[in-house]
Amino acid sequence: MTGLVMQARNSSTRYSKKMLHEFNGKPALEYVMDRCMPVEADYKILATSERSDDNVLVDIAESKGWNVIRGSVDDVLGRFAMAAKNYGLDTVVRVTGDCILMDHRLVNYAVSRFRELDADYLALTNIIDGFDFEVMRGNAVIEADKNAQLPSEREHVSPYIRNSGKFKAVLLPYDEKDLSGIHLSLDYKEDAEVIQNIMNYFQGRDYTYEDVAKLIAENKSILEKTNHIIPNEGYAKSLSVDKDYIEGLKGKALNLDKSNALFDKVSKLIPNCSQTFSKSYLQFSVGSSPLFVKEAKGCHLTDMDNNTFIDFAMGLGSCILGYSFEPVIHEIEKQIRKGSIYSLPHYLEYDLAELLQEVVPCAEMARFGKNGSDVTSAAVKVARAYTGRDHIACCGYHGWQDWYISTTTLNKGIPDEIKKLSLTFKFNDLESLERLFAEHKDKIACVIMEPISLCGPEDNFLQKVKDLAHKNGALLIFDEVVTGFRLAVGGAQEYFGVVPDIACLGKSMGNGMPISAIVGRKEIMRLFNEVFFSFTFGGETLSISAALATIRFMIENRTIDYLWKQGEKLQEG
Repeated sequence: MTGLVMQARNSSTRYSKKMLHEFNGKPALEYVMDRCMPVEADYKILATSERSDDNVLVDIAESKGWNVIRGSVDDVLGRFAMAAKNYGLDTVVRVTGDCILMDHRLVNYAVSRFRELDADYLALTNIIDGFDFEVMRGNAVIEADKNAQLPSEREHVSPYIRNSGKFKAVLLPYDEKDLSGIHLSLDYKEDAEVIQNIMNYFQGRDYTYEDVAKLIAENKSILEKTNHIIPNEGYAKSLSVDKDYIEGLKGKALNLDKSNALFDKVSKLIPNCSQTFSKSYLQFSVGSSPLFVKEAKGCHLTDMDNNTFIDFAMGLGSCILGYSFEPVIHEIEKQIRKGSIYSLPHYLEYDLAELLQEVVPCAEMARFGKNGSDVTSAAVKVARAYTGRDHIACCGYHGWQDWYISTTTLNKGIPDEIKKLSLTFKFNDLESLERLFAEHKDKIACVIMEPISLCGPEDNFLQKVKDLAHKNGALLIFDEVVTGFRLAVGGAQEYFGVVPDIACLGKSMGNGMPISAIVGRKEIMRLFNEVFFSFTFGGETLSISAALATIRFMIENRTIDYLWKQGEKLQEG
């Protein structure tokens, strides 16, 4: 697949809203899109920013039948990689919205040469600035997105591909005479006047690159107003930013002024300064670590002081595909226009339940929650109802509800009678569980456990736990809030081949949207007709749409295989 991907935005510092400047009665973006329409491509895509002032550009693109990708205003490479991934592009033709006079014949010629030469990257040299574009292999763009660090590499898409030495880069002279010093792109307001004069000369006729080059050669005065402008000035400026960026990495302390100032304010209004224990300042070093996030994209998190980090935690494990992942956002945006919560169940609830039934071995029926604690507590409740017993044997972390958190040191406010009902055993220690069943004979309703602890199960531990639980009349519940859709699409139960009676899912299920699920055998799950498990936002459709998009993407793109490869990299150092 070939995609013509056009980058454009309205927030240019040199000429704000330049993409709306009218040429021959059309906004600049529409004019250049029309010039590019004959380019031979399977997809034509606008890659713009998420800023609200670029909404008008999206409207123009969609009215022309173009697809749209939106991302960080500064990370243009990220937008192009998103386009390559989302549309399965083998070949990416990068054009810019400020090349108003673009000639499609030049582009088609370059693409054919790109294929003949089996290149990873090709650009025509010696051509006028304002007709320039690049042809790149889609995989090269995606790899550059993973590895490029410098601001110039992120803002200008191709520098990493051209300069890393990993790719076959071809710079193909288009003409013996070098015209690259001639500036005709729309960077400043005076450029617009020169470009319009050139258009006027051709009086509405189609014109080629050669026509424009000939006109300039014969009428040098036509460029009088813009002769002082340096071609590709933006790239030159970004190289100076690179120097500051590299200097900033040389052992300098982080600037955390805004973060620390906000900490003082938040501590007066929000206990622990966070809604989640694992995110709070109690887990970090106040004064030397960032405490509040501003935004995140892919695996990069930016704090209040504009420090950017690689985030290995990824939303406490919930953003398995990356922050602001476009295919998921797309489904959320489609659904939000139809509503998010209703006075009746939504059909998407069935779609997700059916998908879980297909991929999770124990999932004969399903109910949804918002957090892991919702569904682990529902699992304990339904197990008690099914067995008529009250005691719980647990191993691992299972959320904030009384029945579990009473077993930890964070147990203030919980009655002693509740604490007595929750019993703990050790992972990979079957004898510790056998003792509980012996000491509390016929009293344990269920064994609830995370199927992986700090290490994996040894000596067929999970199967032995299942056999022991069933021998003693208890249910086996796998808390797969962490392992679900991570070890395998069907979770640890698929990976290890041990199917529990009930499983609890969450975290990565919705790629950062709040959703969880309890799934299990029909005769147990049907008890939810009597066991009360109900809350207003249980069937909220934005999260359900996100879960459907996330799981389907993981299946279609073999994401689990990729996760294992990444994990191996970390293990190997």
